[in-house]
Amino acid sequence: MVEWRRYWLCHDQYLRHSAGFGRQELPVDLGVAELIEGDGRHTNMDARRTLLPLVLAVALLAGCSSAGSSGPSPGPDAGPSTVPKARIDLDPERYVTDYSSDNGTSKGGVNYSMESDASGAPPPMPMPSPMPPPPPPTIHEDNTFVDPGEHPFVMAADQPASTFGLDVDTGSFSVGRTFLTEGTLPPPASVRTDEWVTALGSDQADPTDTALGVATTSAPSALGDTRLVRVGVAARDLAGEDRLPAHLTFVVDTSGSMDIRDRLGLVKASLGLLVLNLKDDDTIAIVEYSDDAGLVLAPTPVSEAQTIVDAIDELQPSNSTNLEAGLREGYRRAQEAFDPEGVNAVILASDGVANQGLTDSDGLAGVIQDRAEGGIHLVTVGYGMGNYNDDLMEQVADRGDGFYAYLDTYEQAERLFGSQLTSTLVVVANDAKAQVTFDPDFVAEYRLLGYENRSLNTEDFDDESVDAGEVGAGHRVTAIYEVVLGPPGADLAPDAVLGKASVRYKAAGSGETVTVTEPIVLGEATDPADAPASMRFQAATAAFAEWLSDQPSAPEVVYDDVVPEGPQQEPMPGPGIGPSAPVDLDRLAAIRAEAASAAAELGELPGASVTPQEMLELMDLAAKATPTPPSYSYGE
Repeated sequence: MVEWRRYWLCHDQYLRHSAGFGRQELPVDLGVAELIEGDGRHTNMDARRTLLPLVLAVALLAGCSSAGSSGPSPGPDAGPSTVPKARIDLDPERYVTDYSSDNGTSKGGVNYSMESDASGAPPPMPMPSPMPPPPPPTIHEDNTFVDPGEHPFVMAADQPASTFGLDVDTGSFSVGRTFLTEGTLPPPASVRTDEWVTALGSDQADPTDTALGVATTSAPSALGDTRLVRVGVAARDLAGEDRLPAHLTFVVDTSGSMDIRDRLGLVKASLGLLVLNLKDDDTIAIVEYSDDAGLVLAPTPVSEAQTIVDAIDELQPSNSTNLEAGLREGYRRAQEAFDPEGVNAVILASDGVANQGLTDSDGLAGVIQDRAEGGIHLVTVGYGMGNYNDDLMEQVADRGDGFYAYLDTYEQAERLFGSQLTSTLVVVANDAKAQVTFDPDFVAEYRLLGYENRSLNTEDFDDESVDAGEVGAGHRVTAIYEVVLGPPGADLAPDAVLGKASVRYKAAGSGETVTVTEPIVLGEATDPADAPASMRFQAATAAFAEWLSDQPSAPEVVYDDVVPEGPQQEPMPGPGIGPSAPVDLDRLAAIRAEAASAAAELGELPGASVTPQEMLELMDLAAKATPTPPSYSYGE
């Protein structure tokens, strides 16, 4: 199979070598004969040395493979700045707007004229230009998603309890937004319904006595014949000035694939936003990894902003991707800077590709799980669709007791590392699990929308050895159930208790296990319009996510094993490959109408990554979008 990353690796290796040798330029007046015979100014050996970089670069581009040539050179072990600054005049967005895929290194060879000079000397030997890099992969190529499946209806009499780990990830929603903005539907396997609902936030009030609070609501569905039960979990918020000092170790992927479009530029912008939004006594360390890992910046107080910015400017794309080495080095540095009285986190910034060392989430779990239990949680932030591994980024965050977000615009980075900074960093509840138990006397069937890859066994709820989700300050988590009310003849008065919702977690800091329980009451609502607007909008968003996951995806098209020479161009789909338009647009129109009705009563909800209006715009884009194009591969 031919992969785009193979071509980008060749290009990256060429850049590294040409950058290293390119300072030795041939004199413009040096003729071919002088190169061969020497003229008193240049010996034969000098000429050969001068030509060596060109020969090496051409040979490298002709025969390079996926193996990298060398790792990143570790940056200086930066100590305290001699002139500390409280802050700096910095525009982080410039890292994105000014980012160039060649990073100023692809200067190319010297272009000589073929005409003789005034002295009549022979024309100089023409120098070939470097091979241009191939076009970057489209957002549809070489991505890895794993279908989470879908919860079916289950009989309450057979299985009254539904148990799952709480999840504050929003990566699936952000990935879907990227595809819809580009005019295509997201791949069905990329859609995780709970993450779309979580991205909306919630207007649930903060708890007063515990780190997590639980609230339940029941109302008829506007989009079906079932009744909806909403279970909301709200984490205690924390004012920025009350946050303990944060010690962050950024683990930055500087492999060749991070040079696609502006991925590395957006990572640099994210770091710049932290420089502006963290407190003076917070610290930042930076580790980079490609073939291997190296330290770019030792833990440095944010008050020394210029030192940190200088380190950010050092980050440049390199070769292969050894995620294992990056995580090991990042956790080692985080452990050295560990503050038992502060916030300790590793932030992985990557496209999720790992092609050296351990390359799967199960293997990487051994690298990170013990550290997570020791008080260093992991936040994974994905950058750049096309050659992107969503599954690895999501699963690694889960194993690292953190959460997963995806960014593809500067505005999204501003939200994550600006307005949501405290919830990004401060975990208030560890191993948080939910268990919703329905009474078979009132509920015949039910199903949970989402959380398929967070499902737990009933007995896991009380088992403290079972790892579950982490919830940050101010986070909001929402679970929505569809229920079919009890057997005929059941006394379903408004005060009927359909069941109970419980949340169990370990309080951050003390480690004390806390359980919070709230009854699920049928309530007075007999019409969908009686439900709170936020619940109606969340339910419509869940229905939208399920609609997206139900769209057919185009098949993979496999060509023969003949690999064309030269930079590979994207094959064009033949007639009849894949669907050409979304299906069941009437269902989408009904979802959109219900969402618009609810949105009229809403503003942006606390803890949100998207406003109601922005979600409505995505529904409009979905109605006009085309399904994900087929993926292409060549036989071996």
